[in-house]
Amino acid sequence: MSGLSRTDRDGVAWLALDRPDRRNALTIDLLRDLRATLVSIQDDPAVRVVVLSGAGEAFCAGADLKEFGPAPHPGQRLARLRLVAQVLSQIRELEQPTIAAVNGPALGAGWGLALACDLCFAVSGATFCLPEVAKGYRLPSVLVHRLSQVVGPVRAAEIMLGAATYDTEQAVTFGWVSRVLPDRQTLTEQTWRFAVELAARARPALAAAIQPLRRDPTREPSPPAEYAWIEE
Repeated sequence: MSGLSRTDRDGVAWLALDRPDRRNALTIDLLRDLRATLVSIQDDPAVRVVVLSGAGEAFCAGADLKEFGPAPHPGQRLARLRLVAQVLSQIRELEQPTIAAVNGPALGAGWGLALACDLCFAVSGATFCLPEVAKGYRLPSVLVHRLSQVVGPVRAAEIMLGAATYDTEQAVTFGWVSRVLPDRQTLTEQTWRFAVELAARARPALAAAIQPLRRDPTREPSPPAEYAWIEE
């Protein structure tokens, strides 16, 4: 089993990273399964909202460093990095709004999954860290861009280069978490409630509202196409 579970209810697809014994660390198989699931969700008219969470006490500990043994081949790490980048991009490109329900530590690519979502709710006590650069590993560019989009390039540089651990109070202050809930049960209940409320709305309206927020202004034509002057 790859370690991914899915629950569908009232227009919401709840995806849970389900490797609690490994703190939901990301393997090649799990990333491939997540990628395939996101493709199927994109084309599923019954799904209006997507939630991503973790099983157990962690959201995601990042890449599973034990997957390839004590001396991984550089090609193996690169393949996993590419898969992470693909999954993060797929989350950003979904037509449906996405919510991360961060039920515990979110590290490395795990934090990237949460950042890729449109909204992030977190349990009190959750922590966030990007340790890759300090350990000599690469970060996928889509994660770097998304972090910069959320917190600004200067603070993003400090977060990536400094490899510090951030708590939920800092997460709210810096802008990547919008709600902090007191415990995991409350996090699950409130995330379900909010997601179902959103799913009751028309999917085209949800898509039209969320898509402009995902755009990279530096890559937009000037002016954006929808505001281009039309000569009569």
